[in-house]
Amino acid sequence: MTFYQAMQLSANVMKPMIKNAENKKEKNKYIWAFILKNILCMLFCIVFVSTYTKIFGEENSVIGVCTVILILTFRFSNLNFNVKQSTLTLLGVFLIYLMGPLVVLMTNPFIGFIVNFICIITLVVSTCNDTKFSNHSTIVLCYILILGTSATTTESFIRRIYALICGGVLVSGIFYYKQRKNKYEKTFIDVLKEVSFADERTRWQIKLALGISGGMFLGTLLNIPRVIWIGFACLSYIQQKQETLQFRLKNRPLYILFGSVTFCITFLLIPEEYRMFLSLFGGIAIGFAATYQYQIMINCFGALLSAVPVLGIFGAVFWRIACNVFGAIFCFVYDKIYEKIYLKTSEEKTVNNAA
Repeated sequence: MTFYQAMQLSANVMKPMIKNAENKKEKNKYIWAFILKNILCMLFCIVFVSTYTKIFGEENSVIGVCTVILILTFRFSNLNFNVKQSTLTLLGVFLIYLMGPLVVLMTNPFIGFIVNFICIITLVVSTCNDTKFSNHSTIVLCYILILGTSATTTESFIRRIYALICGGVLVSGIFYYKQRKNKYEKTFIDVLKEVSFADERTRWQIKLALGISGGMFLGTLLNIPRVIWIGFACLSYIQQKQETLQFRLKNRPLYILFGSVTFCITFLLIPEEYRMFLSLFGGIAIGFAATYQYQIMINCFGALLSAVPVLGIFGAVFWRIACNVFGAIFCFVYDKIYEKIYLKTSEEKTVNNAA
């Protein structure tokens, strides 16, 4: 394996390779590739988002964040159907990023719940045909991010339109360039035809979209200040495999607590002029985190730092923990109800078919 190839690997792949290296030379190569990859990736993200912010304004920096996340995702991932149609689908994703949050902002919570469900189920069905790529984890995450950062002025909204157009062109363009030589017999119409209530994948896709939308809807009714944190929690908890869901229900609240308390202590101990670097630290550290638990802890740094100006340090920490505990309780109950209804419906269909 070349140095460049080693730089393309994720932390959960690289760390075992470093540990099991046959000799010191090979081990050092993997270590330096791992370190350099994370530093360069972080520098690229900083420059990209800073440039986006300068061009489109502070309120639209979130579009830069989402664009760079999707660029890094779709350098390697695909949608598992015709490349040209997949490219157009990614452009459609950015159209949903524009229209969905706008309609939710302009309507009441109930209509917002319906719009969120429609947008999320559309995103998941169209981009997560092959679940092994976990495209939903980034595409839906970006939708929730944009949902939580609205444009407050007409000028800012117009800039958001341009920012999303630019982001859509960049992501779909890079995707097409990387995937152009791959051939897929499946088309977008075939993907839609595969949607069936009897299919396990469709069942999970509906469960995910309904769970995220429902969790945020309840959070809105309860006037929770950072409803998107509930959305992120639901996105993380609702998994295809029950063992993964149970593992995360047990571990996420605990490590959110650890991460939030660690951030709070660090924030209070360091001088005010250096606090802005906590986000940079989190960005670099996340690249070295190979397990779900430590990724959750480190993610607290960026999330809390952005919430401190609005909620204060103690308010941000409290709501970060509260939203994730709320999300865990909601998803535990929701999972039981959803699976029970699905099982009952399946049994009734079996009886009817037998009759």
